[in-house]
Amino acid sequence: MSGLAESINVERIPTLPAVAVEAIRLLEGDPSNFESVADLLRNDQVLSGRILRYANAAFVGARQRITSIPRAISLLGFNTVRGLILSVSVFDCFSDAAQERLDGLVNFWLHAIGVAAASELLAEKLGFANVDEAYLAGLVHDIGKLICYQQMPDEFSEVCLELEKQGGYSTDAPLALDVERRKMGLDHTDAGRIAAEQWMFPEALVKALAAHHQPVPEAIKPEKENLYQLVRFADAICVCHNIGSSYFFSTGAYDHQHYHFALENFMLLNGIKGGEIDDLVTEVVKRIEKMAVVMGFHDSETYQHLLSSANVSLGAMSVDLDQQNNELLAANRVLDAACGLGRSLKPGLTIAEALREILLAAQEAFGVKRCLCLALDDGEAHFRGQIYSGGEFAEFSVPHHGGPVVKPEADMETEALQQLRRVSLEFEEGTIMESGVAEIIAGSEFMAGFFLGDQKSHGRVERIIGELLVDFKDASPPVADLAVMRRNFELLSTAAANGIDRILMEKDLSRQARAMEAEARKLEEHQRQLFNTHRLATVGRLAAGAAHEINNPLTIISLNLQIMQRLLVKQPDDELRHRLEVIADQERRISKIIGDLMGFARPNEPKFTSAQVGECMDLVLGVLGDRVSVSKIEIVNNIPADLPPVFVDAMQIEQVFMNLLINAIHAMPKGGRLELRGGVDGHERVVIAVVDNGVGISRENIGKIFDPFFTTKREGEGTGLGLAVCHSIIEHNGGILQVESVVGEGSTFSVRLPIDHGVQLRDLKKAVDQKTARGDEQHEICRILIIDDERLLNEMLQECLRAAGYNVDGAYDGVEGIGMLRYQKYHLILLDVRMPRKDGLEVLKFVNREFPDIPVIIVTGLASLQEIKNTVKMGAFACLKKPFVLDKVLTTVNKALALKCKHGQVIT
Repeated sequence: MSGLAESINVERIPTLPAVAVEAIRLLEGDPSNFESVADLLRNDQVLSGRILRYANAAFVGARQRITSIPRAISLLGFNTVRGLILSVSVFDCFSDAAQERLDGLVNFWLHAIGVAAASELLAEKLGFANVDEAYLAGLVHDIGKLICYQQMPDEFSEVCLELEKQGGYSTDAPLALDVERRKMGLDHTDAGRIAAEQWMFPEALVKALAAHHQPVPEAIKPEKENLYQLVRFADAICVCHNIGSSYFFSTGAYDHQHYHFALENFMLLNGIKGGEIDDLVTEVVKRIEKMAVVMGFHDSETYQHLLSSANVSLGAMSVDLDQQNNELLAANRVLDAACGLGRSLKPGLTIAEALREILLAAQEAFGVKRCLCLALDDGEAHFRGQIYSGGEFAEFSVPHHGGPVVKPEADMETEALQQLRRVSLEFEEGTIMESGVAEIIAGSEFMAGFFLGDQKSHGRVERIIGELLVDFKDASPPVADLAVMRRNFELLSTAAANGIDRILMEKDLSRQARAMEAEARKLEEHQRQLFNTHRLATVGRLAAGAAHEINNPLTIISLNLQIMQRLLVKQPDDELRHRLEVIADQERRISKIIGDLMGFARPNEPKFTSAQVGECMDLVLGVLGDRVSVSKIEIVNNIPADLPPVFVDAMQIEQVFMNLLINAIHAMPKGGRLELRGGVDGHERVVIAVVDNGVGISRENIGKIFDPFFTTKREGEGTGLGLAVCHSIIEHNGGILQVESVVGEGSTFSVRLPIDHGVQLRDLKKAVDQKTARGDEQHEICRILIIDDERLLNEMLQECLRAAGYNVDGAYDGVEGIGMLRYQKYHLILLDVRMPRKDGLEVLKFVNREFPDIPVIIVTGLASLQEIKNTVKMGAFACLKKPFVLDKVLTTVNKALALKCKHGQVIT
């Protein structure tokens, strides 16, 4: 408000004559009491003369000439006189300031009088109680323009110049109020309100000046506060019929499409027909003629100009209405086709079916005989196309990134492909960013629209998903307005694009749903594998515990067996020897099973070295006959000698090869062919394949073939741990073990191992101290302490070591062992790791701290390789794994006692 007040200098607003102020004041009083107005008019000879002139012109048939103001007021009526007073007063106030645009000012007042007359007539028609208020509101509705011209002549002249350049009828140009605000910082409704408040106009009149450009969305109710709506209606009628000029144009008038739109809405909302508007305009022109006499600018030329302008305007309006009607009919056809297209393009249609629906919609909307449509196919490898020509459909295709069409002789296809390439290039260069691209192709009668997909909706990389091309050469009805046709075409093209995008989106969603189903199946399989992994981990822990519990009694059996075999040397007994050999075989078998269990539950870390897989296989083949009968097997070794070396644990790989070869031979009980192949794959791995033509593995079993305890052999022929251990070994060596099999044709087990590129320098320095100086005589007999909670095993070891000539004591847990160390001198300790009260590692720490010169040999059946290494780092001389061979125990004891310093070595 303050900013507008600063723009308008209130002190410079002209003061209305006292008679005009009194006439307006009486607007809200008793209109029959006009003595005060008559008194004021007697003192204004110019105004009195104009009123008398109007009265004599209005009553031409009077018996005598009207010469007094009271009689003129009596004959004309107070309301008419009041309108005359206000019109003449305001015109005279601003006529001096507008001398440079006097012709324009005349046109401006003709428009103001026309709006006043139209407002009065509309007020009567719509049932307003006081039609005089409507007349006055219409008369002064644009007075703000006079204020702007008076106080900002240069800026207002720029406004008039810009509006004049827009021409007699404008559709897309800026609205006049927007131009005013841009040029002056306010518009004439703001200036009019300020002036009306300064002149102390009634509230309804102030509102008419301030709000007569506001939209009216409903029928006008005949109430005083709705006076501004009535003025808006009257203003639209006068502008649309070229009655005067709402701006200071000497010729022509300012007109804009939004006035016609507003007039049509007013007529529709208030139930007024076109003929009624024509009659109203005719009456308005007559009233303008009478008022022009009083104002002093009436002549026959002006009147004829008004009539001709009104008639021309009516004719132009009729033409415009006809044109708009045709445009609406065309738009309705397109909307009907677009709505039908929205219903017919349902998800589930094939691309070919969708294209046919689009072409039928184009034919329905535009009455064309030829059209073409392209869209990406399901796989998005190329565009699939349909042509509609002469009532028939034909199919063709276009490569996704351009290329010759299938039928290059068809001009529509060629045109479509050229435009598709061009727009695709523009997209790549970033010059087209909005959807709904549609244009007339230069030099042709085709119109092309491009379907742009929503990248965010379904992850599509390419935005162009299709094209619609229509030949308007024989359109029915013919193309009259290119801009209208472009809008209609773009509407249908957008509907088609949305439909194609929905279909492609549905196909994408279906693919994603299928992919999610596949992922769900994979997830279920992974969950099954995870469950199996947890189950196998549990089995592994149980196996490790069982192995530990079995190891101790098995070691006792093994030691007793070895003692009995030594005793038999002195007293030979063939039958007993045979039975002992049977027991020894079973003991070794149990030991192997336990070893396999431990290998699966806690596999040893591989000792990586550079190795030739061919040599490893040769070593295995050299001893294969000792493990299994190969008399019926044809073994073909096709492993090249020049394969690159691999970086693996050679002994573990030999173990795997041996297991795979034995399994292959077992798969061919009647004999067969065993082929060994070698090569290098594309992932820097050496591949060794073991191929047999045996019984094969069924499909339901092949997924479980590497599971522990799974076997296809008969009971007693296998443990089901062999392939599980092989799989674990290969994984720990950084490789892959795979199987392919067909029942009745055989199996192929492929071992893929990483190539040794020699990147790391491996200095294999073996500092082997060959000092074997052992004295024939010993200064004293060595004393050994055995600390093991397994009493029977402890006593067996004591007996064996005493037989070898040593003094031996036994302790049955860690606490007892530490107590004996405090009171007795020992040269060597055999120490179990897992014991109650105080375990072996705690005892080892105590020995290292209190008796660092005593070597310690660890005896364990369950410790992992890492735990064994840790004991060596903590100072253990060596580690023996249960069950052990007695000779190895004695050899290790002798070495420990012979050496003067501790060595970190692991003996297994």
